[in-house]
Amino acid sequence: MTHLAKTPQPSSEELKQAREQLLKDGYCLVDGLLPDGSVQRLREWSDEWLKRSEHPPHWKYQGSDVKISGVRNQAKRSPEFPRDEVVDFLIEHPASILSALGLSDFKAGGAFQIISKPPLALALYWHQDWARWDDPISMSPWPQQVFLNWYLTDTFAANGCIRVIPGSHLRRLELHEHLVQAHEGGGYNIKETNEWMFIDHPDAVDVPVKVGQLLIGDARLLHGTHPNQSTERRTVLLGWYYRRSNKIPPDWKGSVPKEIIQRDPEFPFRFNRKPGEYLRA
Repeated sequence: MTHLAKTPQPSSEELKQAREQLLKDGYCLVDGLLPDGSVQRLREWSDEWLKRSEHPPHWKYQGSDVKISGVRNQAKRSPEFPRDEVVDFLIEHPASILSALGLSDFKAGGAFQIISKPPLALALYWHQDWARWDDPISMSPWPQQVFLNWYLTDTFAANGCIRVIPGSHLRRLELHEHLVQAHEGGGYNIKETNEWMFIDHPDAVDVPVKVGQLLIGDARLLHGTHPNQSTERRTVLLGWYYRRSNKIPPDWKGSVPKEIIQRDPEFPFRFNRKPGEYLRA
């Protein structure tokens, strides 16, 4: 995908505010600086992938979950993913944005997901995507893993915009105790009547997004979506980015939990989506 004219860079003040919101609330919105014409090309590209992909029943809450690797940026943990150079564009294009937000030490996982709610699709349940809850690094006041969302249509409550609970990436809520683990961890199989997974939480806020904006969220953030009650498909392209180091960022000037200071640098990776002692009330 070729780069055409870009919109002006956001101001330093806008970027500062976005960085502060990401740290405090667990998410932020910035201008995605997409080249002219790229949104339409991404719509056509994603529609083509959706047409030729199977849609198993367990995708009903997400709408779809087509995973595609880049060619230059390959998903090394998932070599079975198909490869497409459009994913390289999606991975590489936000580099300057991430750097401006103080996230220059993040590396893409090598894949993007086409998540698309068809008309009248169900809501996506509350969940978080962090899978290292056994590790003291879970307490980091800075992000260690983020998702990047490119929406291909304007989103709002009626067509299934994302909902978040600000601050839930660092603060334990009663809701955490009642959630089934996301997706393959049990979320695929929950009932539509599950009280907690779809609760209208008093702290929840809708995050409507305009085409061209980039939504960045902390993996620990509790989020879900409204149902798509419109007559048109609502598509988002989602990519995961991971911090390369578990050390305290060299430019970090805030406080650091003692658990991280005392953390064994050789702490082994253990996959665990369920928050434990390192998420506190």
